[in-house]
Amino acid sequence: MFKRNKDKQYSVNDDATAIYKLYEKGVDHHNKINLYSKTEIAHRMFIGEQWYGLEAGEEKLPFFNIIQPTIEHKVASIAMNNMSINYNSLNYDGNRQYMQNICELLNKKAAQAWELLKMDSLVWQVVNDACIAGDSYLYFYDGTGAAQVIDNTNVYLSNEQDANIQAQKYILIAERRFVTEIQEEAKENGIDDTQISMITSDEETRYQLGEDARHELQNSGQYDGKCLSLLKLWKDDNGTVHFCRSTKNVIYQSDTAIDGLTVYPIANYVWLPKKGSARGMGEVTPLVANQIEINRNLSRRIMNAKLTAFSRLVYSSGAIDNINDLDKVGVALQVSGGAGSVKDYITYLEPSPMSPDAKNLNDELINTTKDLAGAGDAAMGSINPERASGSAIIAVRDQAAIPLNRQISDYKQFIEDIATIWYNLWVAYNPNGLEIAVSDGEEDIQENVSAEDLQVLEVNVRIDVSQANPFSKFAQEQSLEKLFEMQAITFDEYVSALDSDSVMPKGKLQDIIDKRKLCRCCSNKAN
Repeated sequence: MFKRNKDKQYSVNDDATAIYKLYEKGVDHHNKINLYSKTEIAHRMFIGEQWYGLEAGEEKLPFFNIIQPTIEHKVASIAMNNMSINYNSLNYDGNRQYMQNICELLNKKAAQAWELLKMDSLVWQVVNDACIAGDSYLYFYDGTGAAQVIDNTNVYLSNEQDANIQAQKYILIAERRFVTEIQEEAKENGIDDTQISMITSDEETRYQLGEDARHELQNSGQYDGKCLSLLKLWKDDNGTVHFCRSTKNVIYQSDTAIDGLTVYPIANYVWLPKKGSARGMGEVTPLVANQIEINRNLSRRIMNAKLTAFSRLVYSSGAIDNINDLDKVGVALQVSGGAGSVKDYITYLEPSPMSPDAKNLNDELINTTKDLAGAGDAAMGSINPERASGSAIIAVRDQAAIPLNRQISDYKQFIEDIATIWYNLWVAYNPNGLEIAVSDGEEDIQENVSAEDLQVLEVNVRIDVSQANPFSKFAQEQSLEKLFEMQAITFDEYVSALDSDSVMPKGKLQDIIDKRKLCRCCSNKAN
């Protein structure tokens, strides 16, 4: 979580009980809107625990999981859009070009931070969680821009009717932390031993998302256990962000102002906004009823098949002397009781045909549910790329993705929020200026942006979007191949234009070019 800036001063401790009461108030709200149970069910349905809670003995019940491919398709459609951060100067005085040069350095800093902090993976997780449960949060906990994903059930807002994070009077983030870690931080923050001794493990896990998260190791000799930790963020009258951290009974990091930081270091992504709520609606909840009915119908069909689809042996127990040999291959059966027909003592019931209506109903439920959810075969790319051009595939895909345009737009805004938070963190945590590594083609050099320039710079954030899916790359490579075949570009230009992750092996083609150049060079020397 948020790290202490050693240059800052600490004020008098807040009341831990007051913070815990805010937490209880948030818990009460989450319970009223069933946030915990809805989110839990949504994640269970997604991973395939769709018969959870049903007592079925040793029987493993079947299911057709239509939810998971639907979610994965939609998440990929959003998260596979490459986003590049571009800072632009709004300073219109005589130093505009100078400030724009600083923005170019910030753009390089953002690209480096994105790669270094594994942001592709983090934002994909945020989009995935939001698609499942409705909303998700990314929390930036230090001046480098490093972040962690926070479950929506662990975020408590002062105004649960407003999704605007920056408009909140306060934000609480709950987590489970090791007691020893908190005690060490308390010592570093100057908390006295009496209060530190009050930081003990607890069992307040009932609101943690996921059954495994609620089953922690018990406190023992080599395991100190965990306890509830609450991070409170708020802004003062000047707009400066403050934070403090507490357990149920102890403030172990006092009120800390982060000078220069005027935005909450939290970005949220809401999948489908709901009127009058800061929380969104995910894709899973509307599909749950249909998913359950599909599974029930499948189970009934399988049970019916077990009972009626196979011939069944019927025999007279009094007429068969060696009943135990009925299921043995090649063993003669001894029949007693007269000279009647053997069929009077042993026979088979013929299989009973199953009505096709049950299967038709299941197929209709599956196909219609997927189509209405925007995840039918066409939308999910069931197209043979060998029988269609890259542009045709992209046209079909883009048409199917139209219902996701809102989510793509919100995703773009989510990345813009991240860029804004990063800039504010860089300003706040670099009072002596910001160093940025820049390559001159041979080696990295350090460029310095002064604190004064950062303070006066007025930035505008623009997010550029580009597709990064296989069909877009396929179409791009097809276009390059056509240009090469038309002799509009040379082989060297063709290889140079390929992406490093293209289907064509760019590295091997470049090796061929280099060998040809080397051969020509050697030939010229020989002459």
